Amino acid sequence: MDGKRSKLAVGLLIALAVAGTGLYSWWQKSTMVTAAQIIGPVSSESMVKNDKVMVYISGGINRPGVYEVQSGLRVLDVVNLAGGVTPNADANRINMAQAVKDGLHVSVPVVMAGSQSENPSGSNNERISINKASKSELDELPGIGPAMAERIIEYRQTNGAFKELDELKKVPGIGESKFKKLVSKITL
Repeated sequence: MDGKRSKLAVGLLIALAVAGTGLYSWWQKSTMVTAAQIIGPVSSESMVKNDKVMVYISGGINRPGVYEVQSGLRVLDVVNLAGGVTPNADANRINMAQAVKDGLHVSVPVVMAGSQSENPSGSNNERISINKASKSELDELPGIGPAMAERIIEYRQTNGAFKELDELKKVPGIGESKFKKLVSKITL
């Protein structure tokens, strides 16, 4: 009788392992967002229009990475596709209504523990990296609007990373007085 019970127990364990593996595999597939779900079916017409864009999202986000999405979506849509923001994310510092374009990098800032309680006004002493900041992050700097932020990014793409802060003055529209207002708020 012990031989039958042992074989039955082994058979039951194998069946449970197979069922568990199958269930886990199904669960993984059901929670995964694929490019096909994001951009929909690809037709020869859409290939000609090239209505897909690649967007990189990082920082305080649950599933950071590069997403291929339909053009015309907003940053909010990409945030949702990436699993939403983390509890320590400062989503108020990004423009959720911004239309996405190919090559956009959305960096969701993260609030460090205690920084809001120590600084109730909401401003902090965190410097913005002129080499890594997105257009929306650069736009938050004093005297830098969307057009100037775009020029900084274009300069960075054309000439490579800034090697020193003074190099920012080479960007058209940033003179000595504007640079003096920025220098305490930026870093490389």
